[in-house]
Amino acid sequence: PHTVSSTLFGIGNRAFAYGDCIRESIHTCADRLCFFDMHLAHLKLGMEAAMMAIPEKFLNKDGAFAREVSKLITKNRVFHGSIITITVFRSAFNPKSIKPDTIEYTVHCEPLDVLGYKINSNGLKLGIAPKNMLMTVSPMSNYFTSDNEVLRVAIRKQCFKDRLDDIITINTAGHIVETANSGNIFLIKDNTIYTPPLADGCHADVMRRVILEKVAPSLGYETVSDKPLYADDINSKVDEMFVASTRTGIQWVAAYKTLRFMRSKTTNILNKMSQLYESQQ
Repeated sequence: PHTVSSTLFGIGNRAFAYGDCIRESIHTCADRLCFFDMHLAHLKLGMEAAMMAIPEKFLNKDGAFAREVSKLITKNRVFHGSIITITVFRSAFNPKSIKPDTIEYTVHCEPLDVLGYKINSNGLKLGIAPKNMLMTVSPMSNYFTSDNEVLRVAIRKQCFKDRLDDIITINTAGHIVETANSGNIFLIKDNTIYTPPLADGCHADVMRRVILEKVAPSLGYETVSDKPLYADDINSKVDEMFVASTRTGIQWVAAYKTLRFMRSKTTNILNKMSQLYESQQ
């Protein structure tokens, strides 16, 4: 165990010095880790792509790793919800070795004030990223790494300057990626939900997967997640729009430029999502 003032790692740590790390955030209901197996599988895929060795603990045999993380929640006396963030970083880099490098990791517990997800009372006001702030797509774009992180921060600063709640990011091919702050973006038109494909660089957040694989089908929606979306599509494909991530939940978008949207369909989607998360208790 470490005290607040003790040193966890030095200035040469690869996560600190080079951003050589992968993060995975998990929403909890009290001490229950929601969709933990899906989150852990996503983290391990990222580690494989980054040539990081997967420790046996991450196999979660008999739920041992999940219980260890749950103990952290209990130790922090979290009685509602929390966000658990697992950050994996390379112990050392051997440029002459073709084998995956060994890793170290931290687990951080961030208590929340509520249990589950709530609809935002004030809809988000979105803009579009400037043409000089385009996102690049890499093999690691679908994972939570430091790729494009500095650019995302700069875009958020632009967002605040323009008095917006968030900004839709665009990649170098001109395709919608996600939002700079709130996560994956979803467009609802009639009975279909559209979201950018993973190939365009958006995060493969577990929330995105749950919406596409569980929530949307249960509510009778068709989904399109394999075709690029363009900014102009918002004018023709939108009855409602929302953004979603494990950290922030589902948030409805009230305004994009001069367009205005309601939230009835988004609220139904959030309610179904909340049921799925509550069933994890």
